[in-house]
Amino acid sequence: MSKRILAGVFAACLLINGGGYLANAQQVAGASQQTGLCVGTVIDQNGDPVIGASVKVVGGTVGTMTDIDGNFSLSGVKSGSTISVTAIGYTGAEKKWTGGSLSFTLKEEDNVLDEVVVVGYGVQKKANVTGAVSTMNASAIEDRAVGSISAAMAGEMPGVVVVQSSGAPGGQTGSITIRGNNTINSASPLVIVDGVPGSMNNIDPQDVESISVLKDAASAAIYGVQAANGVILITTKKGKLNTAATITYSGNVSIVTPTAKLDPVTAIGYTTMKREAILNGNPNADVGIYDQRLSDYADGTLDPIGTDWYGETFKSHGTETSHTVQINGGSANTTYMASLGYLYQGGILSQNDYNRYNARVNLDSQLKPWLALGLQTSFYRGIQKDGYNGVAGIMQHANRLNATLSPYNSNDELQAPGGMQNPIAEAEKNATGIYKVKDDQLFTNVYLNITPIKGLSIRPLFSWRHDYRDYYRFRKVLLYGGSYNGGDNGTRRADHNYYNWDRMTYQAVANYNTTIAKKHNIGLLAGYESQRYMYRYTTASREGGGDNALDQVFDALSKENWQNGDNGNDLTRQSWFGRVQYDYDTRYLFEANLRADASSRFPKANRWGYFPAVSAAWRISQESFMEGTRDWLNQLKLRLGWGRTGNEEIDDLYPAVATYSYYTLLLGQNQYSALYESSFVNNNLKWATVTNWELGVETSMFNNRFTFEGSIYKRKTTGMLLNLPILSVLGVSAPAQNAGSVENKGIDITIGHNNRINKDWSYNVTLNVGYNHNEITNLAGTEGENPNNTLTWFLEGEAVGSYYGYVCDGIFKDEAEVKAGPLRTGKEKPGNLRFKDWAHYENGEVVEGADGVVDAADRAVIGHMNPSWMGGVNVGVNFRDFDFSMLWQGAFDFNRYLSGEASQAFYNSGTATKWQERERWSPENPNGTYPRLYENSSSSPDVQVTNSFWCYDASYVRLKNLTFGYTIPTAITQKAGINKVRVYFNGENLITISGLYKKNIDPEAPQGRGAYYSNVKKFSLGLKVTF
Repeated sequence: MSKRILAGVFAACLLINGGGYLANAQQVAGASQQTGLCVGTVIDQNGDPVIGASVKVVGGTVGTMTDIDGNFSLSGVKSGSTISVTAIGYTGAEKKWTGGSLSFTLKEEDNVLDEVVVVGYGVQKKANVTGAVSTMNASAIEDRAVGSISAAMAGEMPGVVVVQSSGAPGGQTGSITIRGNNTINSASPLVIVDGVPGSMNNIDPQDVESISVLKDAASAAIYGVQAANGVILITTKKGKLNTAATITYSGNVSIVTPTAKLDPVTAIGYTTMKREAILNGNPNADVGIYDQRLSDYADGTLDPIGTDWYGETFKSHGTETSHTVQINGGSANTTYMASLGYLYQGGILSQNDYNRYNARVNLDSQLKPWLALGLQTSFYRGIQKDGYNGVAGIMQHANRLNATLSPYNSNDELQAPGGMQNPIAEAEKNATGIYKVKDDQLFTNVYLNITPIKGLSIRPLFSWRHDYRDYYRFRKVLLYGGSYNGGDNGTRRADHNYYNWDRMTYQAVANYNTTIAKKHNIGLLAGYESQRYMYRYTTASREGGGDNALDQVFDALSKENWQNGDNGNDLTRQSWFGRVQYDYDTRYLFEANLRADASSRFPKANRWGYFPAVSAAWRISQESFMEGTRDWLNQLKLRLGWGRTGNEEIDDLYPAVATYSYYTLLLGQNQYSALYESSFVNNNLKWATVTNWELGVETSMFNNRFTFEGSIYKRKTTGMLLNLPILSVLGVSAPAQNAGSVENKGIDITIGHNNRINKDWSYNVTLNVGYNHNEITNLAGTEGENPNNTLTWFLEGEAVGSYYGYVCDGIFKDEAEVKAGPLRTGKEKPGNLRFKDWAHYENGEVVEGADGVVDAADRAVIGHMNPSWMGGVNVGVNFRDFDFSMLWQGAFDFNRYLSGEASQAFYNSGTATKWQERERWSPENPNGTYPRLYENSSSSPDVQVTNSFWCYDASYVRLKNLTFGYTIPTAITQKAGINKVRVYFNGENLITISGLYKKNIDPEAPQGRGAYYSNVKKFSLGLKVTF
């Protein structure tokens, strides 16, 4: 059904526009006797030709582009027609043609001041914006081979941290944090797509026109409750009035390889280290089998390299491809944009891939002089496939097995080496079973734009978004040499779950703008919004019985081990909001916003929250006393803002309603199911609030060739939603309470320079830097381990996501150092980690001062998950038809805590890595920097407690993007009826400089074990053709 709707809208779009051009074609035919050849030249103010300028007949369909000498020719032009010339970076020009040759001289565009940016419920000139707004335009996205919008945002804007922790197919998206974590709960920003809440990573990046990030409360408070963590505004492309249909194809093919992979030791290295580890535990142990193996390696009886489990399991590279076709244009009253997109991501496992399909239609039509209709509709389908155990599980098994083990038995059949799962067998397509997730999303946005009087517009809108997920997983019995492996794949299992989400948004926004006495500019906005969120899911599973050919839940699987269930919930919000804008002569700017939000999450008495914001700016450069600077100073603006936003992010959708659970009641000899109240209700629960102060300065100089933007901010969350502990004897869970607070302070800086050297050469450089200091200032007595991540703690006076443990003070080199202490267990040996003794307990309180014993009092903050400094450098160079760009991204002052296969030798009876082999302590190498080996890492006191040795500095600098492009001269392409052809090479994540690389770990990797799919390097060839 959805496909037919989309097809119908697409056809209507073409018919509407086609009708307009049919009429134009008839008029041209009727006047064919009065037409001729219009020729001319387009140059800039320096007299250099403007190459690739668009030349069109106003109101007609005839158009062309200038060649390498700035010349153009248009045939079939009616005498008296107006010729329009536009070019990127220049102000357009028009002239009437009555015969002969035309000459156009274009002026460079003062685009910094005239640039329009998208803000909450509207647009503003960048020069008049009083809040902290960072922007990206389409050119920063569409010329790169990126599969998601979040990946394209990395390193582009100050204060916006994007962490891409996986390169798996379907997983190449990034988590985004704006100016630090405001809460210990969810810190994800609000995403608005074409005016309503949406999801960014389901959108084809080629469909994006612009991205605005609202970073402070002055700009974001208009979104109230959902804006505590910042707002990302995404605007998709539209057509233009009186523009002939333009068809654009964008495509690329890519090869991807992991940025980093663990480097396990060879067979001889493993044998040597394992022998050493056994003797470390018992100097009298029998290691004859290892001695014999080392002898066999020496004389060539055995291969000293052994099995390369990673190389045998995974392909050397994966492949990706992306294709998008767009058509856009417009008649005198209607504009349209329609697109179809396809993305394929194939990983380094044959069973692991992702397919994404996108379709979009944006229509706008002026039905009456006072009435316009808009329709935006899109469809997305994503299909992710994997083996039952998933790529992370196979990655873990390949990283754990040692090189002395063989994948095959004596009959050349795959076996379970050492009783562990065989990743080579798991990697065979569908060997372990099937994991398949299909996501569908249908989005429709319908709105009117009513202008009853001059300056007033009223925009009612209805939006509906439906998401559907089909989750299917079937686990086979995995056979090795005729017998099954008793691990995860020892029992058959089938799971089938269905999820449905519906999100409906109603909006009515009135906007009034007027100017009084030519200098008093006033803007008023008032609006109402209602949102409803509905979620339903159904699940079914069976386990045991049947055979591998019967893979559905209700096939011949055991009926004894089964589970069925369903659930659902609703969330509603209601909002009123308004904005007042005033400026005097574009010098003194003032803006005030207020939003009132109500959420069904809260008790009726506290359901409404009110979120005001005020901001002001002074454009000093417009003052009369700055008259003498006008020839070099284009803009100097100071801005100040204060605002408050809200936060309702807690796990429970019904904290204001008592919830019940089942329990078994025994009466006599009979058992009964009964309900009991399982949680308390806090009737005083209300919104968490985030208050923000901001001071900023913006300037541009020398015809906007130099630009600077800087901000200092302070943001504090109060009334953070926490679950405070209650007496366990009560037998119920703790209700959420308003108890905690978090503070963020920082700076954002952007410096830009661009220059056109001559007609052939131009360049641009942009540097952005952000610093954020994050601190939990109050936890109301709930300090302790993060329940969702036991490696990090929530501690007052420290950042959200702090690692807490013992402070490593080197390695005990010998017995003398062990005797000197200090000791934690009393069983330390040479080669074990030494921890600092800096504190002790007095009356239950931690007091500074060593006491000769390392205990819990000596623990401290040993690192932080989130970077304090982040930034990027963008460089672009253009030479004639060639273009070059690169983006360097960096993040500093943060850590990753490594464990398991990622850092511990012989973890879980596994193998070791070459950096451990090089750096390990031994009696022969007392200055080694890796602690003494144990036969199994779990028996090592060095890993039994969280400590700073395993907490590594993850700071990095990365060449995030490198692009070389060539645009074929229009003099050549126009002969084939093509407006523009660009070919390019694009590389992503090509170079990474980081201390973690010495450990073969990507710095953006998630903390913990080696069971993850590394980020990827991407090498792409792309093509963009415009007709």
